[in-house]
Amino acid sequence: MPLVRGCRNRYCPEWAGPDGWCDAHRPAPFHTSPPLPPGWPVIRAAQLAAYPDCHDCGAPATEVHHVRGRDAGHDPGNLWSLCGPCHAVRTHREAGWLSRP
Repeated sequence: MPLVRGCRNRYCPEWAGPDGWCDAHRPAPFHTSPPLPPGWPVIRAAQLAAYPDCHDCGAPATEVHHVRGRDAGHDPGNLWSLCGPCHAVRTHREAGWLSRP
């Protein structure tokens, strides 16, 4: 028999779902960027073919970074080719998870 418990919000009298939250207090999804377009694999491959080196360190690029975010579109002016470590650092810094320059 599954365990039934209350919402994680201590003042909520409702029963919780499998994630521990009721419908009224369930937090929003963490990643709220718009989805990539259906043609993203072709756009990504074209970007990496045109710019095979990392924009930041010059290593072979494996990732494509949206400079002004996904909302600004997927045109080549908004894309940079980056290696995995540089892409992780840029993404974390822009999200506010890294405070060092």
